[in-house]
Amino acid sequence: MLFADKIRSLREEKKMLQRELAAALSVDTPMYSRIERGERPIKREQIKILADILCTDESELLKLWLADQVSALLNGEEDIINEVLDIAKSGMGNMGKKKTIKVFEAFAGYGGASYGLKRAGIKHKVIGYSEFDPDAVELYDYNFPDVKNWGDITLIDERKLPDFDLFTGGFPCQPFSTVGKMLGELDIRGTLFGDIIRICEYKQPQYILLENVKGLKGAKHRPTFEKILSELRRIGYDVRYEVLNSKDYGIPQTRERLWIFGYLGQLPETFSLAPEKEELKYRLKDFLDTKPDEELYRSEAQIDRLHVVHNVDKFDVEESLCFDIYNKKLRLDGLCMTVTPPEHNVIRIVEPIKEGKERVRKLSLNEHFRLMGFQIDDKVQEIKFPPTQNYTKLGRRAGNGWDVNLVGKLFNHIFKQL
Repeated sequence: MLFADKIRSLREEKKMLQRELAAALSVDTPMYSRIERGERPIKREQIKILADILCTDESELLKLWLADQVSALLNGEEDIINEVLDIAKSGMGNMGKKKTIKVFEAFAGYGGASYGLKRAGIKHKVIGYSEFDPDAVELYDYNFPDVKNWGDITLIDERKLPDFDLFTGGFPCQPFSTVGKMLGELDIRGTLFGDIIRICEYKQPQYILLENVKGLKGAKHRPTFEKILSELRRIGYDVRYEVLNSKDYGIPQTRERLWIFGYLGQLPETFSLAPEKEELKYRLKDFLDTKPDEELYRSEAQIDRLHVVHNVDKFDVEESLCFDIYNKKLRLDGLCMTVTPPEHNVIRIVEPIKEGKERVRKLSLNEHFRLMGFQIDDKVQEIKFPPTQNYTKLGRRAGNGWDVNLVGKLFNHIFKQL
């Protein structure tokens, strides 16, 4: 009962009750208890629900579930199990032959695409990345020490790059210049997006996934956005785009980002880029440290200044909430505003009053990265921090990074359709 033992172990680690998981699966508690004892089968689609609520890798649970199915089918036939598996593999066609996706990660930051692919359980190999910020390079190398950094993307000779299937990048938005006889004809030369097109036009990867702020598709930047789409189409890609929000996929953060997906050739008519939205099961308080460092807390004088400058009442709350300094309001919805680099200085965590005193503090580093989708607790540290980097440097990476939880679900959704 590998699967049953695993989910029981994970539930106990998380100190969750059986009734909580039963509710998530829409079954009663006695029924769920039988699942944990291996007496009741579980449906394939329920594995994803358990993986999400237990914060574990769906692909690992799936492997255990399948192993149980095989064991049950071959009970008493152990002497031929290897032969049976070999025959099954040979008969699975493309399913058994799915190749490893080779990835080039541009504007890599901490490796959001790498973490997302790992979360999705997609077989992949990063053949290189491009990043010139020394702090980002150090963080990437600390977590992925065997991947070559090709450095500044503007200096990369595309002819020297190894072949790859997937190009990813969260590229900075730059204005395009106007050239030619007709005003409005935009020129991408000399821009970082121009380097993306230069590399992808030469290498022709099967897939391109790009990320940017949602404002890129707004009226102000619409000509630039249309030029991006037309350039991708010009070099052979069928393109889809969507604005996705972290709060719709399991993370209590309002983080809207524009995702652009390009497929070399023609996408299926039924293809959709946006995964199905999920009911949010957690609030900000569930992502916060149980014992925050005292250095994060603001002094009484600093709290008084918040009251005066932002014209807010006394911070008296029943649960820890986010105070949005930018919009001068307390988020009563249990969400965090968009995580930004620390120098923006716009997020404060307001805790319940303690011993008659207001409690207001900054986010911890672990909280920054949890809100970017990383699993970080007493037993798991999904991303490791170099000891040489301080709060500001690491917080900047989180503020500029990808929500790896969302990215994992996005990759899963994309590749299930192709």
